[in-house]
Amino acid sequence: MKSKKVASKSSVSILKQLIESPKVRIVIKENFLNDNSDFASSKSKKEAHSDVMSVMMADITVEAVMAEMERNINLLMKLVEEQDHEIIALREQMRFVKLLSRVKLLLSKLVIKGRMWCKTNHNNNQLLLLLS
Repeated sequence: MKSKKVASKSSVSILKQLIESPKVRIVIKENFLNDNSDFASSKSKKEAHSDVMSVMMADITVEAVMAEMERNINLLMKLVEEQDHEIIALREQMRFVKLLSRVKLLLSKLVIKGRMWCKTNHNNNQLLLLLS
């Protein structure tokens, strides 16, 4: 019983050291040895495996984290730049459409004025020849 407590204390101290380390990431997984669907397993077996857990350690350095963040930032900047180009292209397209609508309006006004001038002028044939 005493050896179990000592082992438990030492495992707790090791886990504390690992958690406090800035270069280590710890992932604790659920214990699959303790299966509740097995009705044949006794309480003593469950108690024996209750302290078991899977621990994975990954060595994470500050440089690796910074490199990952830099890649993510570069990717985001590239996406923003592409969207900026799309926005500029859409603005140019809107300006072109507005310009075309103004030109169309001016042309329709000129055609109306030309027709009115033709009605008041006797040289209809000459104007029609010029327009065609």
